[in-house]
Amino acid sequence: MSRLPVRTKPRRTKHCYVGPPAIFRLEMAVRQINEAWPHLDSFGCYLVGSCLDRPDFRDVDVRMIMRDDAFRAEFPSVDSIDHASWEHDPKWLLLTVAVGEWLGAQTGLPIDFQFNPQTWANKHHAGARQALGLHYSPRRREASE
Repeated sequence: MSRLPVRTKPRRTKHCYVGPPAIFRLEMAVRQINEAWPHLDSFGCYLVGSCLDRPDFRDVDVRMIMRDDAFRAEFPSVDSIDHASWEHDPKWLLLTVAVGEWLGAQTGLPIDFQFNPQTWANKHHAGARQALGLHYSPRRREASE
């Protein structure tokens, strides 16, 4: 009786368990959100949480990570960015819920959207992040090619 060879190659892990075309719809919708807050310079929306780790995710976590000064400018009544006191700020709540519901309507996904200041996000969420809504600029072909 012959034995089957033991699998020696590790299984490929996915970079995200949100399948197509939902992830494509999410990318397109988030592009609009990134453009709505242009003062962020190098930050924007990120996919985080369980959908990056396992196929049985409950919801899709999207975080708009803002420079600390941009977060303070957007939500001026928040007293501190050292703790999540902004979860009680009326403007933060309204924008968070509205953007999350809009993303859910655009994608058909259960979205958990939040605005987070950079320092707080880096301190409290050490897991993987995947940038969303990026613009791809293909390399231009030279006229002689």
